[in-house]
Amino acid sequence: MGGKVKRGASISTWQLFFFLLQTQVGVGILTLPYEVHQAAGKDGWLSVLLAGLFIQIGIFVIWLLACRFPEKTLADFSPLLIGRVFSIIIVTLYTLFFFMVASQVLAVFLSITADWAFPRTPSVVFAVIITALTIYLVQEDVRVIARFHVLMSFLLIGVLLVFLLMWNYLNVYYLFPIGSSGFKAILSGSQQALFALNGIEVLLWLFPFTQAENKKKWQAAAGASLVVTVIYTLLALCAFAYFSTTKLTHVPEPVLYMIKSIELGIVERLDLIFLSLWAVVSITTFMSYLYVAGMGAAKVVNAKHHKKSIYVLGALIVPLAVYTSNAEAIKTLGRIIGTATTVFLFVIPLFLLLVAIIRRKREGTG
Repeated sequence: MGGKVKRGASISTWQLFFFLLQTQVGVGILTLPYEVHQAAGKDGWLSVLLAGLFIQIGIFVIWLLACRFPEKTLADFSPLLIGRVFSIIIVTLYTLFFFMVASQVLAVFLSITADWAFPRTPSVVFAVIITALTIYLVQEDVRVIARFHVLMSFLLIGVLLVFLLMWNYLNVYYLFPIGSSGFKAILSGSQQALFALNGIEVLLWLFPFTQAENKKKWQAAAGASLVVTVIYTLLALCAFAYFSTTKLTHVPEPVLYMIKSIELGIVERLDLIFLSLWAVVSITTFMSYLYVAGMGAAKVVNAKHHKKSIYVLGALIVPLAVYTSNAEAIKTLGRIIGTATTVFLFVIPLFLLLVAIIRRKREGTG
């Protein structure tokens, strides 16, 4: 590992924005309100805002670190800071983390589609189809993937329509008194929200591929995270204002239940249409994580291209996602990944940044 990134393909600031946006927006659209409600009650939407603030802090730390090595990915500059052996360990841990998040995203997708649309279709069928399509795209360079993310981002308009359709069904009195759950509960809820909001860690791999000033890269990352935080906060507010505290305790996918209650006359199952839009958004998230996991694996084994790594990871992720696509496994792994997010978003980048500052390491210092 080491050396500059070969600029065979690069992305623009806007492509970076949509890449990070699609990486963060995923399965959490349907389940986040329920998850934060479990910890913070009706103040769960405050937990989402707090988690968004933590993500912004993480973005700033990662940006400060990446700015010291603008032509290198994490796998390329970490040997300069902590040596080759420890660098391989850290890159391996990031690769495993991205792989596990990708597996969790696919498992949640399989679980929800089985419960809501295709109960008689074996999960392995969808797992193989989705993974095969994803491998076909992510074996290409980052520019192709970024363009696909930009195109699919327009489907988020369907998510925003939920707010308009639900307006007449909301009872804002369910939200009061604000803050009654206490700061400790709200902080605990923010830990639950971190899994839904994570994804900004891929900036450590995308930074040198983005053709823009360093400040523009920070604006793209911070802007993408801000948009995701606003979307999730609005979804949580809608869910809390639609369901009472008692009812929401028993509704694991509140967004789908809200949409199912809407009557448009010409559409009988609006929830299935929304589920189709959500499926595409989830697949783009799955693509992002599998791509960076493949890049990390290629660096660990010192491969010239990430294509073979993608094939291997794809073959491994199908049985893992199918095996963990039950409610108990999803909950357990979600808790573990949520905790690991704190390490990979805050602890390791901050540690590397402090080492770089103390040792006065920058691009070209050797």
